[in-house]
Amino acid sequence: MPTFAYQATDATGRDLSGTVEAPDRTSALRQLTGKGLQPFSVSESNAGKTAKAIASAAANSATKAKNKIEDASGPIRIGATNLQLFTEELSELLEAGMRLEPALKLMEGRDENATHRPIARRLGNLIREGHSFSHALRQSSPSFSELYCAVAAAGEAGGSLGVALRRQSQYLSSVREMRGKVAVALIYPGFLLVSAIGVAIMFATFLIPKLTGVVANMKGGMPKGIRIILNTTDFFKTWWWLMLALAVLAALGAWVWSRSPKGKPVWDQKKLKIPFIGGVLTASFHSQFLETLASLSSGGLPLLRGLELAAKVSSNVFIQGQLAKVTDLVRDGAPMSRALERTALFPQNMIEMVRIGEHTGDITGSLRRTADRCGRELGKSLDKAMAMVQPVIILIMAGLVGTMAYVMISVISQTVSSIRR
Repeated sequence: MPTFAYQATDATGRDLSGTVEAPDRTSALRQLTGKGLQPFSVSESNAGKTAKAIASAAANSATKAKNKIEDASGPIRIGATNLQLFTEELSELLEAGMRLEPALKLMEGRDENATHRPIARRLGNLIREGHSFSHALRQSSPSFSELYCAVAAAGEAGGSLGVALRRQSQYLSSVREMRGKVAVALIYPGFLLVSAIGVAIMFATFLIPKLTGVVANMKGGMPKGIRIILNTTDFFKTWWWLMLALAVLAALGAWVWSRSPKGKPVWDQKKLKIPFIGGVLTASFHSQFLETLASLSSGGLPLLRGLELAAKVSSNVFIQGQLAKVTDLVRDGAPMSRALERTALFPQNMIEMVRIGEHTGDITGSLRRTADRCGRELGKSLDKAMAMVQPVIILIMAGLVGTMAYVMISVISQTVSSIRR
């Protein structure tokens, strides 16, 4: 009877290897699963090998794989596209009924997903050591953001990790699509802006100084506009290094302040008030917060615990502070709709939708419908912001080029008038 060498995982998560006698590979798999093992490698032994040699080779292979895993102890970076695909594939496996560890083992062994092997291997090792999935995400790669880890923790707590990851995959896909739209929308205006700046520099540093000698000998002397441009050009030529150093220091100081304990809440609040950009950030927060809270509620998690976890979906410190107030009010017995009214984050129509859900007893459905509406509002806000970018940049370009053209025409006109006299 043929002998098959196998590698498998037992109920405790340990890797085992050995041999089994069976008429064919299907029977061997049936024997292993009947013993409570999860096989991930089963192959028929060669005719010239003994069972002991096969088991030894399998053990050596497992040892080498383990050493390779332990050697890859550095942080694993995942691109935005691969992160979204990894999340989508893992959510599909979990929603199909697989447990987390076998799903990661399967993703590790697939040849077509070689880019997913390192992160799936790292996560599987950490989970076998007893870590939660959200904690394993934080330890395995910096590419998993705080939002991603918070959503995973919420899915674990609510018993709906597959659903949570699917929604996170959809969110990552929408973010990629949003960034693609922004990049495409900025190509043409960016080219116009760079061209306008280049033309303005050429006018100020080359063409206008060429006319200086002609203009200086005219009656009435040099026009005031040209004197201002020439003095400004000379100043930048002399002190460009100082201006650059001051700009770098100012940018560095603003960056440090925006990440300090006192400055970060102020800056995070100001970001929400920036025209167009603030609307996009607010709509994105509304959609993600309400969708996460709806998923937690549908999983049977208490509302208070759901609020505590959903509050972590945003890295904005000001938003986190406002949501902490909401959580405290709900903990004290206030309805969620009334608690949301005490913040400056949610519009009245959204609060009314939540109040309707409280009165009808369908808070989960109400939250999900509100989240869908916020998602549509996010798309509208993004389209509006992108529609305004091009006109603004074109106006800046027109202002720069128009100013230079006005100065040149004034010089030519004044020169002609002086010659006629």
